[in-house]
Amino acid sequence: MNKILLMKMLFSLLAFCLFAACVHSQEVVDTVSVRVQYRALYKHTHEQKEAYDDINLLDIGRHSSRFYSQRFEHFLHQRDSVKSVNTDPMSYLQFLANTFGSKKGREYEVYKHIPQRGTLTYTDVLHNDFFFYYEESIPTFSWELAEGDTIIIGYPCHKAVCKFRGRTWTAWYSLDLPFDNGPWKLGGLPGLILAASESRHEFSFVATGIEQMRQTATICFQPKRYLRSTPVKFQHLLEDYWKDQWNTTNRLQGSEYSEPPKAQRTFNACLMDKYE
Repeated sequence: MNKILLMKMLFSLLAFCLFAACVHSQEVVDTVSVRVQYRALYKHTHEQKEAYDDINLLDIGRHSSRFYSQRFEHFLHQRDSVKSVNTDPMSYLQFLANTFGSKKGREYEVYKHIPQRGTLTYTDVLHNDFFFYYEESIPTFSWELAEGDTIIIGYPCHKAVCKFRGRTWTAWYSLDLPFDNGPWKLGGLPGLILAASESRHEFSFVATGIEQMRQTATICFQPKRYLRSTPVKFQHLLEDYWKDQWNTTNRLQGSEYSEPPKAQRTFNACLMDKYE
């Protein structure tokens, strides 16, 4: 095993230990009353030929909400479990090696009205180890109501279209579900958004189920496990990562530039929204 690879693996172990310590100190900020499940299709890069398939959940509480990938949540729980039952560092490194590249869940989460009303908190994870977040005001969407009706998971839905940060979105919302909410950052309609897609066919969401939560489920958030960023800075970081994963990772680890492996390819990040 070469020295650079060993250093990267040891850094991953250190990052995980810090993450696990923070997970146990998460604070409960709300109780979930409604959970919506979506089938999500997404692309990481423009060069990606077929979209990844994911299961996303929208947890709606009394005062806030959380949108996240069920698969990535499961991956994080696996990491926590492996660390808690194994004191041997190599067991965790082996787990990373076995799961590297196999997960397809999207790493981002969107919290609305957290840490305060009117604020959206976006979190994301690069390279499994680097946790970032930024805050912004909950976006305003200039929806245009359009002709068209459909039924999604038993609810009658109406059509709306808007342009938002470089993409044109078509949404289907239900007046029978009076929540100003939806997948990802979407919202601003007089009913819950049950489906949304953008015109370039790189991102889409379709609700597959909804349930009233009878068992106690909570919305937790702990920004201490993340590095604070801004929307523009994180956008640039994401673009840099896909153009040169090797040296972007080196920079995040505090290492100097080194020649990327010959097998590394250059990609163009597929951004859901663009700030500049």
